[in-house]
Amino acid sequence: MPEKIQEDHFNKIKDVFASESPEEIPHQLISLLEVFDHFKIDIAVTGESGAGKSSLINAFLGLNPDDRGAASTGSVETTKQATMYQHPNLPHVRLWDLPGMGTPTFTSKSYVKTMNFDLYDMFMVVISERVRENNMILIDEIGQRKKPFYFIRTKVDNDMRSQKRKGKFSEKHALDQMRQDCEKNLTEKRLDSHVFLVSAHETQNYEMQKLMDAFKDEVSQLRAEVFSSFLDKMFHGGWIKARYATNHIKQTSKLQADDITALQNMYKPTVFGATKVSVVLEALSHFQLDVAVLGETGSGASTLVNALMGLENEVSGAATASISNPAMSHGYPDVRFWDVSSIEAVMDYSMYEMKQVLKSYDFYIIIVSDWQKARHIKLAKAVEELRKHYLLVQTKVDCHLQTQKDLYCDEAEILDGLRAQYTQEFQTAKLSEQQIFVINSLDRSAFDFVGLEIALSSDLNTVRTSAFAYYIARIVKQHK
Repeated sequence: MPEKIQEDHFNKIKDVFASESPEEIPHQLISLLEVFDHFKIDIAVTGESGAGKSSLINAFLGLNPDDRGAASTGSVETTKQATMYQHPNLPHVRLWDLPGMGTPTFTSKSYVKTMNFDLYDMFMVVISERVRENNMILIDEIGQRKKPFYFIRTKVDNDMRSQKRKGKFSEKHALDQMRQDCEKNLTEKRLDSHVFLVSAHETQNYEMQKLMDAFKDEVSQLRAEVFSSFLDKMFHGGWIKARYATNHIKQTSKLQADDITALQNMYKPTVFGATKVSVVLEALSHFQLDVAVLGETGSGASTLVNALMGLENEVSGAATASISNPAMSHGYPDVRFWDVSSIEAVMDYSMYEMKQVLKSYDFYIIIVSDWQKARHIKLAKAVEELRKHYLLVQTKVDCHLQTQKDLYCDEAEILDGLRAQYTQEFQTAKLSEQQIFVINSLDRSAFDFVGLEIALSSDLNTVRTSAFAYYIARIVKQHK
């Protein structure tokens, strides 16, 4: 099986954990990553009043101005205080709509102090029409704090309409001029930043999608860096920096008090520094989770893998997964699905031998195909003895219903009876209670397939941290 992390991450992990006891690593990492999972990052959207900050927020939220929960927009000053919006697809990211700069309420001179820029981890500086002095004041303040920022010119659709009234209009030339104007001002300040030309109302045009994609790609790394920096100050920066960092985290509610207490209780001053935490989080972001789809010959394991990949069996690329070649999908990032068909070949092994075959996987989908032979029961016992998680699936349920048509029972009654039978089987075998998903892999909208995908995504998120922690402990032990 290929390594779960790339060689460069592998080598860094070995180096930073060289002096650690492998037995202590899982608990340390799981505790650390549980706190990291709660850690929030704050992005301030700032600029002059009327620049289109709130409209940009709504574009990120996927909302229209009149939708419930949308940021207030208008030609008059609508944002009176910093307002937080939860990013819809990034649960750890909070977007803050700051009041506009340069109004009687928030003058240029007092704006930065009033807004307390130190509270935020990253900025989106929003401008419209042209770069003004106030925009550069904001850039200077952000630069002094060494915080990353995007320079975003909004209302490009309005600019294009104005430009079209002139003779010899070229959209490319007009956009190039806008970008050069932004970049010239940044270059004069010796600052490096992304520049985006967007329309909050015509999101399919210009660079709105590019902005959203770049943000999604970069904010995870920024979150890891901010968390690493916080831990370094908390445990290695002396008591003044530690108190400041802890108060900052409490003030911004990036972590709850019990998370901070957990960190204080779990660490000795020499255990984790920014370098080690950065290495851990970087490796975790590339960690490959291995899922075994276990089924007998003819059970439909390959068809199920294709369905989870979103592939049709007839199309090119279908049925490519095997016991030696995993399948991967954008729907399950950093997850490798292994088609372990013909599982009956190992069913005559001892329980110890079965566990040796199965232990390299992190999660299992056990396919039920033959009740009488009850191979799914033996597989479930092996997985539970490995202390790992699994889902139980009966494929080809449409065929099963077809064989039961002479009973004159409705479909729901037959399926309820099937589920009850599995529950009884697992109770008799003294196995943990499991939901059985009855599916037709050729029809992802039928029966329990949607429920299976929801449960699978949830379970994979749950097991990723522990699988990573024990994997790190194992490779450190192997290279001692």
